[in-house]
Amino acid sequence: MKNAIPNIFTILNLLSGFLGITFLLNSNYNLLEYCIYFSLLFDFLDGFLAKKLNAISNFGKQLDSFSDLISFGALPSLILYDWFLNNSSVEIYKYFPIIILVFSSFRLSKFNLDKKQKFVFSGLPTPVVALFFNSLIFNSDDMYSFVNQEILLFLILFFSFLMIVKVKFISLKFKNYSLKENLDKYILLFVSIILFSTLRLQSFPIIVFIYIIISFSFSRFNIRSLKQ
Repeated sequence: MKNAIPNIFTILNLLSGFLGITFLLNSNYNLLEYCIYFSLLFDFLDGFLAKKLNAISNFGKQLDSFSDLISFGALPSLILYDWFLNNSSVEIYKYFPIIILVFSSFRLSKFNLDKKQKFVFSGLPTPVVALFFNSLIFNSDDMYSFVNQEILLFLILFFSFLMIVKVKFISLKFKNYSLKENLDKYILLFVSIILFSTLRLQSFPIIVFIYIIISFSFSRFNIRSLKQ
């Protein structure tokens, strides 16, 4: 029975992504924004419970990636498609978000085959990409009003590239809680808490960029806490 518990949350992640697609089709933007946030929560819980219950399985890993492809690949791609459809003056731009879905599939396939990505990620994780674009789109009327079609197009290409680049990115899974061995994680968590406490949901795009900067910095200079 305990082996099924993490999979229940994986399915909830999948269902949240599917509901997001249905909300988008019905132009229910008020509920749509929160579907990716719930998917992120369920995605965290399935991994956390699988580890705590010692219920990690190949089946669960495959199911998790299929769910992530819907919630963090297809759904953000459709959100971006909808944005370009309603805001872009260039017809072809609306088709570029499909790149997010394609590169998400590459990223998730690589993750399933790479047994080294337990405490550090190779390439930007798909949930981070989904969080960035979801938050950016639904806060673009105020704090991120400077975002236009060219900037968004560049960000799609940039984040797609980051998903497959061979750079180590921070994982919030801890081997231990040593400050020295987890310095990158503690810096990220501290800055994220400060930003979220002041900016709330609008903080997520900034937090994602800080995540990328910290990961690149620790990886580039071979700082110990980002090593396996």
